[in-house]
Amino acid sequence: MADIPSSALAACAVSAQALARILLDLATALSAPAATADPVGRRARQIIRVLAPRVRGMADVGAIGRMLAQGVQDLARAANPSDAATGLYAAAARARDAYPRTASPVLTRAYRAAQALATGMEVACLGEAFLAESRSAFADRPSGERARARIAAAMDASGDRIAGLLGQEVYGALNAVALETGTYLAQQLASLRPVVRVQAARALPSTALAWALYGDPARGAELVARNNSGTPLFLGPVIEALSPNP
Repeated sequence: MADIPSSALAACAVSAQALARILLDLATALSAPAATADPVGRRARQIIRVLAPRVRGMADVGAIGRMLAQGVQDLARAANPSDAATGLYAAAARARDAYPRTASPVLTRAYRAAQALATGMEVACLGEAFLAESRSAFADRPSGERARARIAAAMDASGDRIAGLLGQEVYGALNAVALETGTYLAQQLASLRPVVRVQAARALPSTALAWALYGDPARGAELVARNNSGTPLFLGPVIEALSPNP
């Protein structure tokens, strides 16, 4: 954003183009099916090439904001939830800063609408990230706990700014999603097993460790994957594993 827009609408146009590019990148990052990603890509390019340069009023800005939010939702809900959350958090961080900056106090006030547009897309990305966390399949209790921590950290970092720019109603809606997904994840964690640290006297084949832990040598592949081992023949002497007990 090297150019300095001279008005609120010009700043919104610059922000809209930057946000549309973030949406295009999100379509690639989430690897959504072409049936979803292609229409979203066309809408993003329409914003960049046609709609943003022709912004004439705040109604136009609002229409672009709705298109961006709908694109985020479409991509997030078509992608694999476990992969979607990471991409959505990254897109939210980029969207937060996708508006012009200036040292002029007058222009800074004028750019507030562009900042609100950027924050609106940030909210859309965070809301969908929280929902993706709740739809993800977690292999163990720590991974579910990390998902809850990510949700809480996102709200702590952005909540006050979102409320200040978009109002308590928008903040309240996002916070409700965060609270509900956090509660749901807490319930799911009760059914997941903890991770334990296993120490052996020497390195052992994964099948032998799986038999000792679970009575099932076929779970050796699970131990290899969890510990990023280069070979199933020698694991340890210290590894991580799902607890054999709840």
